[in-house]
Amino acid sequence: MSVFAAPGMRALLATVALAFTGFSLLLPISPSWVIAGGASEVAAGSVTTTLMLFTILAQLYVNRALRSFGWTPILMAGVLFLSVPAPLQALSPSLAIVSVTSALRGVGFGIITVCGATALTLLVSPAHRGKAVGAYGLAAALPQLAFASSAPMLADSFGFPIVLILGTVPVLALIWLIPLGQRLTKLASVAEKEPPEVRSQSLGRMVIVIWPTLMALVIVTSTGGALLTFANQIAPNSKLATLALLLLTGFATPARWAGGALSDRFGTHHMIPALVIVTALAALTLSGSLLITGTAWNNVLLLAGAVLLGSAYGGLQSATLVRAFHDGGAANAAKVSVLWNVTFDLGTGIGALIVGAIAQSASFALALACLAILGLAGFAAIRVQDTTSRLDARS
Repeated sequence: MSVFAAPGMRALLATVALAFTGFSLLLPISPSWVIAGGASEVAAGSVTTTLMLFTILAQLYVNRALRSFGWTPILMAGVLFLSVPAPLQALSPSLAIVSVTSALRGVGFGIITVCGATALTLLVSPAHRGKAVGAYGLAAALPQLAFASSAPMLADSFGFPIVLILGTVPVLALIWLIPLGQRLTKLASVAEKEPPEVRSQSLGRMVIVIWPTLMALVIVTSTGGALLTFANQIAPNSKLATLALLLLTGFATPARWAGGALSDRFGTHHMIPALVIVTALAALTLSGSLLITGTAWNNVLLLAGAVLLGSAYGGLQSATLVRAFHDGGAANAAKVSVLWNVTFDLGTGIGALIVGAIAQSASFALALACLAILGLAGFAAIRVQDTTSRLDARS
């Protein structure tokens, strides 16, 4: 049976798609909006960091909230927190207003992302989890393809306030959240009664078990977060910024689907370190593009870096989620979902903050070069851990 035909799966994917539409529209626009109001690059980076910080804080409490209030109220809260504050940013490019509304939106995004990933484990059997993760990836990536890449151009054509108001679109998911929440509540109740194959572990223990996977995710999301946040500053003009974002999301979309499907078929042990190397190469290519500004090669390297980054960005998201669920075990699926989502958003926020800080004191070229070095170091650490694990298994 196709994962799209699983009961509740279409409603879940539609919810995720709408959530990422609202998220993607504002991710590059909110920082640019405060820069247009006179803020610095560091201040712009702090907007994304605030969004990710409150996303992470919300993610840490989602499972507790689900146990206390149930699936339907929490899903509804997530949609409302993500949607309602968006048009308030249009009132002013003030850093205070944009930061507060970004914090509220982060709470909503945190709820939806953890609920979405956890719901996959309830709606689809482990044998088809890679394909389910790939489908989830498409639901998240297609809005990024359509809107994160076009948002700067939309702002140029219609103005920042119009794009900010469009960030309310996730509220449409309220139409089907009640039946979806009821189904997830029923499935969660059944799952709690089944004896787990792996004993439930604490959140801290889960970090120890899946840290190489989380490291790979941090590397790719920090690099992706840097380009998503500072595309207008890295590219020579808004048209090239739009094209770079289009390539990033355009290649990430099929890569997320392929990463999930290939994980089911071949596993992730070789795929993850290989894609970490691609991430480092992408950061180095983007850095090189800034060292030869004013030439045709500047544009070639910029777009090549976006292609490489998009391929790794999509592939690693699916591969790391599949690997994390596998290593954590069914009894720890909710904790794994929290850790994966927290790591994803932490990486995005760290990337924006570090790149903004280094760029203000030195240059974007140096900032991206630092991300490339981080990628190479992460690859080495993951390979050492894999080698150690294999040796331990043989002994």
